[in-house]
Amino acid sequence: MQRNVAYLLLITMLGLIALGLVMLSSTSAVLAAHDMSAVYSNLRKQCAWLTIGGIVCVFLSRYDYQKLLRFAPYALGLACILLILCLIPHVGRRINGSPRWLSFGGWTYQPSEFAKLALILFLSWWMGKNQRRVGEFLKGFLWPMLIVAPLFLLMIKQEDFGTTAIMLAIVVSIMFVAGSRMIYLLPVPVLGFAGLLTLTFLKPERLARWMAFLHPHLGNSPVDAKQWQQLQALIALGSGGLTGLGLGNSRQKMYWLPEVNTDFVFPIIGEELGMWITLSVVLAFLILVLCSGWITIHAPDPAGVLLGTGITLMIALQALMNLAVVTSLMPCKGIPLPFISYGGSNLLTCLAAIGILFNLHRQGIYQTHSTPTLAVTAYSVRM
Repeated sequence: MQRNVAYLLLITMLGLIALGLVMLSSTSAVLAAHDMSAVYSNLRKQCAWLTIGGIVCVFLSRYDYQKLLRFAPYALGLACILLILCLIPHVGRRINGSPRWLSFGGWTYQPSEFAKLALILFLSWWMGKNQRRVGEFLKGFLWPMLIVAPLFLLMIKQEDFGTTAIMLAIVVSIMFVAGSRMIYLLPVPVLGFAGLLTLTFLKPERLARWMAFLHPHLGNSPVDAKQWQQLQALIALGSGGLTGLGLGNSRQKMYWLPEVNTDFVFPIIGEELGMWITLSVVLAFLILVLCSGWITIHAPDPAGVLLGTGITLMIALQALMNLAVVTSLMPCKGIPLPFISYGGSNLLTCLAAIGILFNLHRQGIYQTHSTPTLAVTAYSVRM
C-alpha cells in the first residue's frame, strides 16, 4: 500500500487539473460579450501549457533526480537571467504595474515560477553535497545564503513580495532539515519577513492592501477599493451555500469579482458548486501534501529528502496563501491556486515538481514484509 501513494498523488493532481479546466470554461464565459473566440482562447492556452507540462512531468519522473541536481547551479543562474530580462524596458512586460513577465509570440511567461524550483534544486544540491559540513557557518549557512541572495533582490525589485515570502520560507526550511545550526537560521525569517513587511508599508499600493485588511469597510477611498475584491470573494463563497448555484450560474464573475480565472477562482467554485466541493478541494490539497511528505521521508539520500521537502512546501504554501487571501484571512496578494488557477507558468512549474516527486518515489526506500530488512546507507537530516 505504501508504494501506491504515487497513484493517489496522481489521481489527486489530475482531479484538481480537471476542476481547473472546467472552471476556466465557466469563468471565461464573461468574455463572450466582447469576443466569442476569447471564451475558448484561454482554455486552449491552458491545454497547451498542460500538454507541455505533462511532457516535462513524465520526463522528470524518468530522469534520475541525482543527475538533475548536477544542473542546479546552472538553473539558478538561468533564473537570475530571466528575472533580469523582466526588468529591461521593451523586453519584460508589465502587468498591473509589475515587471514580472516575459512575452514571446503572444504568450507570456512568469520567470519567478521557475525561480522557485531553481532555488529548491540548488539548495538541495548544495546542502546534500556538503552534508558533513552543514553545521559550519561558511558551508552550512553563509555561502548558500550569499549565492541565492541575488534571486531575492531581483524578486524584491519586481515587487513580488508574496512569492519572495514563500521562497524565504523554503530556504529556511530546507536548511533546517539539512541540519544547519539554529543560531544561524533563527534571525533569517525574523529579519526577512520584517524587511518584507517594511517594504510593503513603504509602497502606497501595498499599504492600501494592509489598511483594507485591517479596516474593512466600503466607500470611495483607495483603501476601500482594495477591500472590494476580497469582499466580493466572500459574497461569492456565501452565495453558493452547500450545493451551489450550478455550474456557469455565478453572478460574481460577471464583472463584480476581478481575476476570477486566476487568483480568485476558488470563490467562484464555491458559488457555482457549493461548499462541499470547496471542502473537497481543500481535502485534495491536504492529500497531495501528505502524499508528497510520505514520498519525501522515503527518499534514498539527503538531497532527495531536501528536494521533496522544498517541493512539498512550495505547493502547500501557495495553496495556503491563496485560500487565506480569498477568505480574507490575509491581505490581498497575487498567488495562484496550484493546478486550478489559469496560468501556464505556475501549471508548468507544479507539473515539473510533481514529476520530480514521482522520480523520488521510484527510487524510494520502502520496507516490505516479504523480504528481510536490508542495511542501507545512513544519513542524517531533521525529519
